[in-house]
Amino acid sequence: MTVMPIERAVEPQVDWGADPYWRSRRLSPAQILVHDVRVERWRANQYEALLEIKEVLSSSLEPDLEGRDRVHDGFAIEELTSHRTEQTRLRTVAREYGWLNCLRCRGVQESVDDPEEFKKCRWIHISAKFSEYLDGCLLALSEWNSPKSISNLYAIRQLEHCIQQHERFSKHGRYFSPFVQPLCPDAFLNSKGQSVVTPLLISVPFLDWTVEGDPPPLRFQVDKREGYVSSRTQSHPLRSILQHFYRLEDTSDREGSQVFTKHKPWLTDRDLDLKVRRWYGHYPMGLNVDELWILVVDDRHVVTFSSNQSWKSRWPPQQLSARVAEVSFRGIRNNFLRQEVNPDYTALTHVVACLSSAVGILHRSFWSDMPLCLTDRYAGYLGHLQYRLHRAPSTTLVMDLLQVQEELNIVIKITQQQLNVLHQIDEILKSHNATQAPQSPRSTTSAEPPPAFNAFSTPSVPAPILSTYRQLSASSLADPSTQLLSNLSRELADLQELHANSTNLLNRTIQLVNIRLEDHGKAILVFTIVTIVFLPLSFVASFFGMNVTDIRDMKQDQRVFWVVSCSVTVVVVSLSTVVAFYGGDMVNTFFKWKERNRAKRGRQVRVGW
Repeated sequence: MTVMPIERAVEPQVDWGADPYWRSRRLSPAQILVHDVRVERWRANQYEALLEIKEVLSSSLEPDLEGRDRVHDGFAIEELTSHRTEQTRLRTVAREYGWLNCLRCRGVQESVDDPEEFKKCRWIHISAKFSEYLDGCLLALSEWNSPKSISNLYAIRQLEHCIQQHERFSKHGRYFSPFVQPLCPDAFLNSKGQSVVTPLLISVPFLDWTVEGDPPPLRFQVDKREGYVSSRTQSHPLRSILQHFYRLEDTSDREGSQVFTKHKPWLTDRDLDLKVRRWYGHYPMGLNVDELWILVVDDRHVVTFSSNQSWKSRWPPQQLSARVAEVSFRGIRNNFLRQEVNPDYTALTHVVACLSSAVGILHRSFWSDMPLCLTDRYAGYLGHLQYRLHRAPSTTLVMDLLQVQEELNIVIKITQQQLNVLHQIDEILKSHNATQAPQSPRSTTSAEPPPAFNAFSTPSVPAPILSTYRQLSASSLADPSTQLLSNLSRELADLQELHANSTNLLNRTIQLVNIRLEDHGKAILVFTIVTIVFLPLSFVASFFGMNVTDIRDMKQDQRVFWVVSCSVTVVVVSLSTVVAFYGGDMVNTFFKWKERNRAKRGRQVRVGW
C-alpha cells in the first residue's frame, strides 16, 4: 500500500507584532495551533465520509478577530459576583485573553452536509505552560450567554483552587502533580437529553527525548513579558529524569552519565544509524520529563499545553501536536469506522488522542515501527552490561547496574502515575457515554450511498482503503480509552520485566565480585602475616643499629638481639590477633561492665537517700 504524504498548507506571513493590541498581550494568534475535527468526504469519487482533522491557519482568523473585545465589553461581571476583588480579577483576565472567544465553534456538525463552519470539535494547542493561560482559556472559551454562566464562574473558582492544590515547587522549576479534576460538579443535558461535558483539567507527565547540540529557540513558547522561556521564568520547564526525582539537588554533574548518553547502539549498527537519523533528525541523547495539561472547556472545545519542542523533526512527527493530528487521531478515526454504531467525536474523545500521543511518544506499543523505543534502549544497554559481566566483573559494573535500576525506577513510577490518570479518565468517559442516547449505525460519519456502491454492505465491492499518515497506530480494540490503557499496561509490564532482569544481573554481578574479592582477601591475609612478623624484627634491628653510646659499648653478644626481637614479635602478633578476632567482644564487654557499675552506683545512691 502506498501512503501519500499529507499536504500541509503554507501559512502566509502575518506581522502580528505590528498591531499594538498584540504587543501588549501575553498570548497572540501566532503562538497557538488550532485544529478542527469535522466530517467530510475523503475523496470526490468516494461515497463514504470520514472524520478529518485540519489545521486552521492563524491568518484565516483575522475576520473573526474583528470582534476580539466582545467578551470584555459585554461581560456582565457584576451580575455574576458581588465580590470586588473577584470582579477586578475576572475583568483583567477578560481583557487579556478575551479575544480567544473568537475561536469558539459556531455549531455542531451532525452530517456531512452541514456548513463548513460546523465542526465536531476544535482543538487548540499552546506550546507553553503558564498557569495564567488556564484561567484565560477557560474564561474566554466558555459560553456566558446561557443558564450555565453561574456554573462557569464556579469552574473558574475551582480552577484557581486546583492550581494552588496541585502545584509543587522544586529547585528545577514549578510543576503539577498528576491529577484529573472536574471543575464543575453539576451535569447538564442538551436539547436531546444527552449529557454535556463539563469543564475538566488534566495534568499528566510524559517522557521525551533530548537531542545533541544546542536547541534553537522554541517557536511558540515565548512570553512577551519575560522573553524566551528558561529555568528562571515562571513557566514549568522541561526536566531530566534525575531532576524529576531529585527535586532539591543539583544533578548537572550526573546528567552526562545517563543511559542514553553512555549507550549509543547506532555507532556499531549502520542500518540503525540511518533509521535513527531519518526518524529523529538528530541522535537522541538524554531523557526528559515533560508535562501535558489538558483543559476540556465543553463538548466541542479542548485546549492542550506542553513544552514539547517544535523544532524536532516533523517527518515522522516528533512534535506532540503533529503526532496527535497525524497519527493518534487517525487511529481512533479508523477504530470508529469498525463499529456498527459510531459514537460521537467530542472533546473527551480528543483527550484520549492527546494522551495517546504524549504517553506513547517513546513506546512501540503505540507506534509500531519506531526504530528505537524506550524499552529497547534499556534492554540493549543491559545486554551490553551482561557481556561486560562475563568478561570482567567489577565494582564499576555494579555501579552501572545500580544507575540503570535508578532510571528504571523513575520511569516505572512515571508510567504508574500515567496509568492512574488514565483509569480516572476512563471512568469519566464511561459515565459520560452511559448517558448518551444510542445513535443509528453510521449516522454521524457517513452519508448513505446507493446500495450498489455501499462499501460496507456489498461483498463484491472491496472496502475503502483507510490509509493513515502511516499505519503506525497499533490497535485491536474499538474503544480508544481501553486501547490506550492496554498499550500502556503492556509497556509497564515490559519495564517491570527489565527491572527484574536488572536485579538478577546485579545479584549475579555482586556474587562474582565477592568471589574475586575472596581471592584478593587470601592474598591480603598472606601479606598481612608477613608484615606482622617482620615489622617487629625491623624495629628491633633498627633500634640496635642506632649510633648510640649506650648500645655501642654493650658487652653482650647477639643473643640479646634475638631475645628482644622474638619477644617483641610474639607480643605484637598475639596482641594483633586478639584485637582482630576478639576486639569487638572486648569493647562490648567493657561497655556492659561500665553500665553495670553505673547502675550499681545508682542503686547505692538511692539506698543512701
